[in-house]
Amino acid sequence: MNRKNHALKIMMATFALSGIAPLSQAENNTAPSSLSVKVASTKPGTILSVQSQMISSDFQHAGQRYLMTYRSRGVNGEPIVTSGFILLPKGQAPKQGWPILAWAHGTTGVADTCAPSADYPNGPVNEAQQVANVALDHWLEQGYAIAATDYQGLGTPGIHPYMNVSSQLHAVVDAVRATHAMFPRQMSKEWMVMGHSQGGAATLAVAAYGQKDAPEFKLRGAIALAPGGYQYEGIAEYAKANPHPDTSVAAFFPIVLLGAQAADQTLVPDQLVGEQMKDLLNLGRKRCLSELQSELKQAPDSIFKADVNLEPLLSYLKQQSIERMTPSVPLAIVQGTADHLVDYRGTYQYYQQVCQENKPAVYYTIPNGDHRDAVRQSAKFSAEFMAVLDQGKIPSSCSALQNANAK
Repeated sequence: MNRKNHALKIMMATFALSGIAPLSQAENNTAPSSLSVKVASTKPGTILSVQSQMISSDFQHAGQRYLMTYRSRGVNGEPIVTSGFILLPKGQAPKQGWPILAWAHGTTGVADTCAPSADYPNGPVNEAQQVANVALDHWLEQGYAIAATDYQGLGTPGIHPYMNVSSQLHAVVDAVRATHAMFPRQMSKEWMVMGHSQGGAATLAVAAYGQKDAPEFKLRGAIALAPGGYQYEGIAEYAKANPHPDTSVAAFFPIVLLGAQAADQTLVPDQLVGEQMKDLLNLGRKRCLSELQSELKQAPDSIFKADVNLEPLLSYLKQQSIERMTPSVPLAIVQGTADHLVDYRGTYQYYQQVCQENKPAVYYTIPNGDHRDAVRQSAKFSAEFMAVLDQGKIPSSCSALQNANAK
């Protein structure tokens, strides 16, 4: 799908004042007639638009795919429009309905062109999306429907509030609600959540608050793949203490800073950064992470002004840190030891924290695995985790950790 067509579909959902959301082939593919809903509805999970999409060759086990816009809740709980996509397995749904896997994607950027639902060959998110597609196809093969949010502000109005706990929680949960709204007789009440990197942090937010947020469904467990956000404020502290960043670090900061401003308007990136960083900020408003990484040939001399007060920013970032989240469902963490984007020591410390809080968790290590290996190898670890859950047991390796600490 090209960017123009994707933007047009989003605009139809967002600005149609006639009161009826646009429909598509979904009505002829077992989607219910109740899709003709009022765009003005503020109920989370309300479908605002739906469009049947072609299925890429990555999804060998998908029967149908839909682009959707749906009603969700923003940073402060306000009604917003969010986009995403739904994948259905091949064949008819079982009598009890398909369970849902909610997928939370990794960092793409904060611009609309970075929405995974708008992915196209050789596009700015295509490389990462192809890796994710293979992982998602495993779940389709196991008979799960996929609900994949773009998050707030990606493909829809506004800047994406990157890593904001409330926004990401709502986007994921309300995508599950939207999937049920589209296919009420074909979905099971049971669901799982899995996400990578940024989406790993979103997964932990859902693990902590998702069941309470959506009590009408049964959240069985969560699988966080190389979850970012441990001591999240540390990224800004590091940049302040090390004023000569390499290009990979510098390319990431527009997303962090613009995302923080999207959630808290008192945080103004242009007032925090050095002069050389301002051009990169402007680029971050229009480009995705992969484009920033490829286009940035020389990093600025520093990220922040020398005398800047970072306390408000640090306070905000700390509130989004994953160590503030205690899962209420069984948790699996998959982490590569050679991951240079998410340090395995941080995710392991989080795992230890969860065990100390007497919550069930499993920590799967990939020796010498890089950041995307957590996604590439997720099928193996997910199958192991689900095999225990499906036996009616609670998967956890915390006892082994406790025994090791006792020696």
